[in-house]
Amino acid sequence: MIETNRLLLLKPSANDLDVISDILSSPEQTKYLPNEAPYSNAQKNEYLNKRIAHWENHGFGTFIFVLKDNPEMKLGFVGAEYAPNPEFIDIRFGISHVYEGQGFVTEAAKSLISWFFENTEFKKLYGVSMMENFGSKMVLSKIGMAPESDVDLYNCEELENYSIEAPYA
Repeated sequence: MIETNRLLLLKPSANDLDVISDILSSPEQTKYLPNEAPYSNAQKNEYLNKRIAHWENHGFGTFIFVLKDNPEMKLGFVGAEYAPNPEFIDIRFGISHVYEGQGFVTEAAKSLISWFFENTEFKKLYGVSMMENFGSKMVLSKIGMAPESDVDLYNCEELENYSIEAPYA
């Protein structure tokens, strides 16, 4: 678990399908994801199961973040996982549409980055965003990531790549 000023970041469980489903059912939230459209129920279940399995297999992964003052209120997810190109670990995040624009993703992502570098052996964390996804690019910038042109995490020309190095790397 990670604690911030307003949030708790918790390992995902089967009980978190509600927040995953909320995010992956939204056309606004999924238009920049590989599906480019809302996910089916089977895809949402698979998405959550992959997040849980990543923790089991690697000892790190995606967290569900909730309000610290109301832990039943699930807002979204933030995590670091292996990209399709396993040379890279990338940050991923999503938030329920109703909580956008309140700084929750940035707060959760900054805490994730600190936790990641303190609790893994990795010295660099990557991020990606579709060129027209200005919200994600803003978050990546706010958490200290800089554009990086010499990598390809997803074999996709429409993605812009970013990275941040561990302090004292």
